[in-house]
Amino acid sequence: MESIKQQTYKNIITIVHSDDPRDKYVTGDIIIQGQAYGLEYGNGTYNLYNNRLLRAIPEEKGWYHFIDDDDKYSSPDVIEKLVNKSKKDHINIAKVKRWNNVIFPRHWGSQKSYQTECFFLHTDHRLKAKWWGNKGGDHNYSKQLTKILPINWIEKLLICEAQEGKGHGLKLDKGAKRVQKPDLPPDTKVAVLGLRKHMTGKRSDWIKPGQIRYMSYGIASKLEKLEKVKITFYMNQTEKPPPRNILEI
Repeated sequence: MESIKQQTYKNIITIVHSDDPRDKYVTGDIIIQGQAYGLEYGNGTYNLYNNRLLRAIPEEKGWYHFIDDDDKYSSPDVIEKLVNKSKKDHINIAKVKRWNNVIFPRHWGSQKSYQTECFFLHTDHRLKAKWWGNKGGDHNYSKQLTKILPINWIEKLLICEAQEGKGHGLKLDKGAKRVQKPDLPPDTKVAVLGLRKHMTGKRSDWIKPGQIRYMSYGIASKLEKLEKVKITFYMNQTEKPPPRNILEI
């Protein structure tokens, strides 16, 4: 977030998504607090949050760019350069530096799908593609766009780079200290999403994969450490899973 605040291009609106009610560090102009998606949505359900972000983009004309919480913009004038070099009716592509200093896209000038941070688009195109709930969501999303939009390759511009010890990168950086989420009173009722079956102890604490229910924070936090549940927000209006194509072999 600091690298966003340092941008010389000032007309920036940050839209952030959180599915954990304990996240106190979340800041942004628009904050979406939504329920986690169940396992029936796919094996990479974190991708689906991006559809909520797209729908939250204001109506006025502009540009949009996705950046993960473990990335930072490479310089304070990156967005300004992107705006100046981008074409409205194209998918605009520039380079990013990921873990171990690997540069993406790997196949410059010919690749048709990209890492999340590589593409920059005009808001006219925000509803022309959707993120799916499986892994590789960034490549699936960008491939939908390269089928309908020409590609503008922006030379000599590095958009962003991964930060060790930040965001999801914590699991890759052994030397980092994990961020501790604030504890709630043990009797507080919290919504949880079942990740693995738990059928021991009190029946009121049982849960199945994909099931969403309330339980005490004391029990929920223990089960979360065992990777059996994820503490999340609860919403009465749930989104239906996307249809799956089943082929008979």
